[in-house]
Amino acid sequence: MTSELLEVLTQRFRDYTDRYRMNGALVPMHQLKLEHTLRVAADARAIADGMRWPNEEVCLAEAVGLFHDIARFPQFQQYRSFNDAPTIGHGDLGFQTLEKENLLDGIAAEPRALILHSVQYHNKKDLPRILTAHEEKHLRLIRDADRLDIFFICWESIQSGDIHANPEIIMNIDFNGPPSDAVLDQFERDESIDYRTMKSMADRFVLQLSWMHDLSYDSSKRLVLERGILDKFIDVLPVKTDRLLRCFKKTAAFLANA
Repeated sequence: MTSELLEVLTQRFRDYTDRYRMNGALVPMHQLKLEHTLRVAADARAIADGMRWPNEEVCLAEAVGLFHDIARFPQFQQYRSFNDAPTIGHGDLGFQTLEKENLLDGIAAEPRALILHSVQYHNKKDLPRILTAHEEKHLRLIRDADRLDIFFICWESIQSGDIHANPEIIMNIDFNGPPSDAVLDQFERDESIDYRTMKSMADRFVLQLSWMHDLSYDSSKRLVLERGILDKFIDVLPVKTDRLLRCFKKTAAFLANA
């Protein structure tokens, strides 16, 4: 994908999201997703650059970042929620939205198919069992870029106090509750965190630590370290226990050895 084509897609993205403005402004949750999307697109470029991908692949990675959460706009407008479970999977809806709105018109078949695939599967718990090397390359990158910004949103929303005004950000879980033994057990055994066992904000932090262990690219891990994400998390933890802090030490050691 050329830089010129990326500019075309960027304008289409802006034109589409502008349709959700009322009196020139987006509702707060749409604004949150717009800002998230722009940061994810920038992080996708940064990760790809850090891995020394050729420019056409860097541009393609940024385009995936730009469209990865396009479904959040119609999803929130219809359901007033970003919770996929009781509404609709936003990866699948993103695929449908890109097709329905013709946002990829004029894109060559291979990059078009890759963008659609990456958008559809970026939020799934596990990668599809059958992937081409190119699909896996970009799907892993968008999952890394998305998680990097979720780390930032989690920290910033607590640090600023916005999380209390918008509990939707953390799906209305208990902010001040202790970490759950089930979640800590899963993390200590290097297992995927079962969302059904999460009950508190502390659990949410453990989930995000587990995501750091699952980052696919060294440049993604370097960005976590460069941004001081672990220290920022510890600064805003609503509750601190020895066992929880040991999880942070485990993750710090993992990232340092990556």
